[in-house]
Amino acid sequence: MTTHPQRYDGRVALVVGGGRGIGAAVVETFAQQGATVVAADAELLTSDVNHYRSKRVGGYAAARELAQNLQDKGLSVSAADVDAGDEDSVRALLARVDEEYGRLDVVVNAFGITHISKVEDMTLAQFESVVSGNLNGVFLLSRYAIPLLRRAGGGAIVNFSSISGRMGFAKEAHYCAAKFGVIGFTASLAKELATSGIRVNAVCPGIVRSNMWDYLLSEFVRPGETQEECWERMRALIPQGDFQTPQDIADAVLYLASAPRVTGQAISVDGGMAQP
Repeated sequence: MTTHPQRYDGRVALVVGGGRGIGAAVVETFAQQGATVVAADAELLTSDVNHYRSKRVGGYAAARELAQNLQDKGLSVSAADVDAGDEDSVRALLARVDEEYGRLDVVVNAFGITHISKVEDMTLAQFESVVSGNLNGVFLLSRYAIPLLRRAGGGAIVNFSSISGRMGFAKEAHYCAAKFGVIGFTASLAKELATSGIRVNAVCPGIVRSNMWDYLLSEFVRPGETQEECWERMRALIPQGDFQTPQDIADAVLYLASAPRVTGQAISVDGGMAQP
């Protein structure tokens, strides 16, 4: 169990992209700290240009299973279905949170999709799908959460950028553009809300053994190389020599959500790969 000096008893956290992987670790971490947590994720997306290679991504089903498992441990977690890039879906989610809990204290935008393509082979539709799939939801969820956070007397928004928001990667120009954009959006919104009691920060995960990285490695594996050998090649890129874990990222999110004088920052948790 993560220990932290600040408990979240009586407060509500919304984790979008909370069904599995890093998002699930964030959900459990806040729940262990006493928060009532809504784990929101998408069952269907409008495009199959993503690392699941399908419109059906199964996030809501995973969020329901996670919520049930954590409820069985005595934690306060519920699941919700949301497409972060769809305004009606986001509006409905925030209305539900308001109706059911009457407050909102923390919003974590932990969703994201990726896709591999050279720019010269990429279609405009693919570019727009990846950029909007990573960036539009950050805007929409912030836009509709701000009034609830204000009503609660302040709070925190934590957006997920990436190591790809710090440095470029071949065949991921659209993903890098979006994740660099998340950092810019975060810095700007933090200044807008600086005197409101609402803090806005971003976390930039490095290489985490996850569904997304499994997809990336399946695309980047060299001829004659096994996927595990490719993983070890990736490990060699990390100055600390080891991968990050979902809990590493969740701990950073918890810190950013509770640090009263930290806003407008993008914190890398990447073993030293990307330098400012």
